[in-house]
Amino acid sequence: MSTKQEAPTQLIDDATKGLQQLDVKEKKPKQRKAQSDEEFLEQKRQFLDAGPQINTDTWLFDEDRLHSLQSTKKLDRVHILHACEKAYFLRDYEKCLELIKVAAGLFQIELDNETVNDDLKIEFQNAGRKTRKSTKVERHVVDLLHIKEACLKKMSDA
Repeated sequence: MSTKQEAPTQLIDDATKGLQQLDVKEKKPKQRKAQSDEEFLEQKRQFLDAGPQINTDTWLFDEDRLHSLQSTKKLDRVHILHACEKAYFLRDYEKCLELIKVAAGLFQIELDNETVNDDLKIEFQNAGRKTRKSTKVERHVVDLLHIKEACLKKMSDA
């Protein structure tokens, strides 16, 4: 340390030296995909038919809802994942495994083939960060595999 004390403005100038030379591009807000009038009317009709979703303590585990899920709808895929996660969080590992079987039927996959599952996880991991952030079904399948493995491990440890 020097015996001479520097002025605070000098310290700031030293710390920010070079910032003036940075070429920072201003980001534009992401454009949303426009919704057609037909899509809006369909969404509005669905809401008027079903009404708002009422979330009770057990809404994630509602049997009627679980058996009416569709793999083409992201909300339905996320619903089954959240149900599995909640069962795991509540330490109801048997229920979690039952829900994972329902999800396997929804995604039309076989979760018991370990070779295929390991290949899928490796392939997904190697695909890169951008893919992992996507909403593709593969991401949900890999999440299910991780939850299933965690449940089986907890059950074997108990």
